[in-house]
Amino acid sequence: MNLRRLFIIILSLLGALGFSMLGSFSAYEIVSVGIAVYMAISFIDSIGKGYNLFDITILLAVFQCLIMPMIVYRFYNNDYIVIALKYDMGISSEEYFSFVLPAIISMILGLKLPLNRHLNAAKILRESIYKSQQYLKGKGNLGVLLIIIGTVSGALQIFIPGELKYIAYLFGKLLYVGVIYTFFSDAKNRKAFLLGGIVMIFAQALAQGMFGELVFTLMLGAMLILLGKKMSDGAKFGLTTAGFICIILLQSVKGDYRAVTWYGKGDANETGTFFSLILNRLSNPDKFFNLYEMFPTVNRFNQGLIISKVFVHVPQNEPFAEGETIFTTLAASFVPRILWPDKPKSGGHENMERFTGYKIEGYSMNISPIGEAYANFDKTGGIIFMFFYGLFFNVMLYMLVLLSRKTPTIVLWFPILFLNSIQIETDVLMCVNSLIKNLVFIAFCYWAADRLLRLKL
Repeated sequence: MNLRRLFIIILSLLGALGFSMLGSFSAYEIVSVGIAVYMAISFIDSIGKGYNLFDITILLAVFQCLIMPMIVYRFYNNDYIVIALKYDMGISSEEYFSFVLPAIISMILGLKLPLNRHLNAAKILRESIYKSQQYLKGKGNLGVLLIIIGTVSGALQIFIPGELKYIAYLFGKLLYVGVIYTFFSDAKNRKAFLLGGIVMIFAQALAQGMFGELVFTLMLGAMLILLGKKMSDGAKFGLTTAGFICIILLQSVKGDYRAVTWYGKGDANETGTFFSLILNRLSNPDKFFNLYEMFPTVNRFNQGLIISKVFVHVPQNEPFAEGETIFTTLAASFVPRILWPDKPKSGGHENMERFTGYKIEGYSMNISPIGEAYANFDKTGGIIFMFFYGLFFNVMLYMLVLLSRKTPTIVLWFPILFLNSIQIETDVLMCVNSLIKNLVFIAFCYWAADRLLRLKL
């Protein structure tokens, strides 16, 4: 163990100890804070050193499923309005944390298990980026072409019906890949194309009111761009702090923005509305320190709310699925809908109704892989499942790192390849299915560019 890692562990222990002195907290809460501090510092320290994309998954799980529920239990859970609106946790803190904390630790072990002690993944990825830069010299048109295809496909999504809409969605993600290709190329007018691509990325997010994908793709893209770059600890901390503040700010205005742009409750000018809401939040910073004002934001981040509803509903009103949804997910990831018209759909509608008793219409909400683990296998089985869930993605990343030795530019596709797989508020179907589909789509892009356009991606 190197001294830097030891220092991070000591800081985490001190953080947990300091937290324990603030009041009467359970062992679950103290351990949760310790893990949160450790993972946050480790993630910040890894910037530029490695591409630890699943650290984002871990941080999301800790933040949304441990820290946010702690806040709700401490400050909101007994409020009569919260209870009336059914935003309370529904089960005791002891019952909740006794499953979720071990489940998250189990997932971390699966994600972090060394598959080959002699393989330096960070070094291989840095070499792949260098080889990609060398390959893209004189091929700046590749990135520009991908930006154009992604922009056009994104604009066409609203006009394309049915299953073809998802194909347009996938091609729309080439906008992100094109920006990354352009960044690492020596294209003429490179800065202008980069600026145009970034503007289009934000314009699409504003038009659709979907900021989650924007945030995750920017995070994954930034980690890739910074890989191999030397940064001071202060710069890393400042960058991550600014990013966290931006995410909190964005989440605080998202509901109001959608109310205007989706449902016509006000001036429907996307850009004007968005920046007006942002400026309003910045001009009223007291809202971020007011328990009443902050509850909508806390509630949106609190994935533990839905997990607790699963506990209330299963097995009292719905028996444990005993692996049914997991096996269905694996089948659905490989069988096209044309051969299986009734295969499960993403979005959470089926799982929410079955495992929580709530019907959702017009928006997306899901029970998360942690909630699905409990709904299938009960507590002990769910904790064991979360280890193999993490191990699955660990193995997939390991195989892709090995592939990058032969096809270095594959690393430039990582931000869209793992876009939906790093999230924690969806379900196993969404995370696994999107990874498989994205792999197939990327393989098709490489094939089509070679066979149809005579281009090597």
